[in-house]
Amino acid sequence: MLEDIKEIIKLFLEGKKDKQYDPYRDDRIYVRVTKDEKDMIKNLAKLQHRDVSNFIRWLALSKYLDDFIKQ
Repeated sequence: MLEDIKEIIKLFLEGKKDKQYDPYRDDRIYVRVTKDEKDMIKNLAKLQHRDVSNFIRWLALSKYLDDFIKQ
């Protein structure tokens, strides 16, 4: 129990670490969407167990290439 409390305090004092990003992915694409579209994209990403950025990348690159170009 004492070890668990020490671990929690240690994690709290360290603070939240920033995400490590791939240095080759430094460009961004900004897209305007409505609030409803944004919520829908977030929900769809959550269903795929991805964050929004990775979901959009997966959707555009993997799904589009697999479904339309490679056929």
